[in-house]
Amino acid sequence: MNKPLITICIPTYNRACFLKLCLESIYIQLTNESLEKKIRIIILDNQSQDNTEEIVKNFTDLSDNFQYVKDNENRNMIQGIIKVASLANSEYIWVFSDDDLQNNKLELVINFIEKYKPELVVCNLVGFNNKNTTRHHNLLKVSGDILLNNRKDFFNLLGKKFNTTIDYYTTLCSNWIIKKSVFDNNYYILNNYNNKLDMFPLPSLFFYTNIQFKTGIIAEEIILNRGGNASWEKKNAFRNYFHVNNIWKDYYNKIIKNNREYLPAYFILKIHFKNLLRIKFLLRLIIIKLLIIINLYNFIKQNNIIKK
Repeated sequence: MNKPLITICIPTYNRACFLKLCLESIYIQLTNESLEKKIRIIILDNQSQDNTEEIVKNFTDLSDNFQYVKDNENRNMIQGIIKVASLANSEYIWVFSDDDLQNNKLELVINFIEKYKPELVVCNLVGFNNKNTTRHHNLLKVSGDILLNNRKDFFNLLGKKFNTTIDYYTTLCSNWIIKKSVFDNNYYILNNYNNKLDMFPLPSLFFYTNIQFKTGIIAEEIILNRGGNASWEKKNAFRNYFHVNNIWKDYYNKIIKNNREYLPAYFILKIHFKNLLRIKFLLRLIIIKLLIIINLYNFIKQNNIIKK
């Protein structure tokens, strides 16, 4: 096979039911012959105990575009992302969550990349949840495609998007497509930032280094992002609050440390304000716990007095 333009890299572990839907959303688009030549899909199985291998075999039997790799060791989620990205041999890599879906827009993505050739592509998303049928559209809150010529322009945009959408621009996995050369040339940074709080390996290649990069933001909704299904969260609500809070604080503090000369006015103040706002989630947890203790929570929930 010739070298593809994009490798869709999917790390997975014990989520065969979601993975099947994810792969189907990609496979149905490969009937386009010109598209088929430009896309490869690598599934890195982190030694799953369910029927993941069987599910993937259905696709590898149908198309040579799909490659299944059974990992030789049990990795955590972040190391799985790094490993599967390193397996790609293409101009761009697209690390895709095994529970998200493609929105039948691969051809649009390829046309965008071939036209503008940015180092970073950020795709728009539709949010949905297993628990209800509500869909949340245009999570990036954009009205058209955006081209940004350098990192300062990118942070200026993030400053404008800070109060509503910044996390969709900087922390999700499935809506980032990056040049493989950026991954290869800045791989060293992944060794420098590899503690338990470093949950965003791909953004670190851009935000924790001094490289200049061009960013293309696609306004079309490319991804269906499944919410409420994070495998890295803690089961206990209080432990999860402090765990997630520490991750966000560490992440944005590192962004400040490595990008002071590029950050727009009040960006740092907005980060501190964002950190303070998280206290409201802790207060909510405390109130719910107290209501449970005094046997009022179920009554209030049934009568829709407390809304999520």
